[in-house]
Amino acid sequence: MTTVGIDFQDKIIEIEDKKVKLQIWNSAIQDRFRNIPINYLESTQGFLLVYDITDKERFEKLNFWMELIKINSQKNIKLVLVGNNCDLSDKRQVSIEEGEAFAKKNNMKFFEASPKDGTNVNELFYYLANEIYQDKSISNDINNKKTSKLTEKSGKKTAKKKCLIF
Repeated sequence: MTTVGIDFQDKIIEIEDKKVKLQIWNSAIQDRFRNIPINYLESTQGFLLVYDITDKERFEKLNFWMELIKINSQKNIKLVLVGNNCDLSDKRQVSIEEGEAFAKKNNMKFFEASPKDGTNVNELFYYLANEIYQDKSISNDINNKKTSKLTEKSGKKTAKKKCLIF
């Protein structure tokens, strides 16, 4: 289903026997919604920058989103590039090599994924959550800004992190 504006969901991932709650914001990247995500960038610790492998034009717009992220987010932001719909390889317009090159140029981890068949979906969320969880500077920023809270849930602490998907 296409996102109109902003949508969000929570996802809990276990890292080192601790439950980490990701608050995942999904932002539409249509031109008419370009200004919406700016409000959410400052307190975001991680990004999944997603493009459709069957849409070369959308891939070419990634530079705009990277500039927006660089200008408006924390310096220690964790970035992941996702080539979506890899199950549609017969309709591919963006090669794996192009995705890898963009990711390397922007110091990002690269995955190709498919929500339809589940390819790499859990892996990319776990990777991003672990990168955020392991980064002590992000933890310090969170504690200093009080943008994230530890809460008791079933006797275990749950760390809440925010992740934004473009």
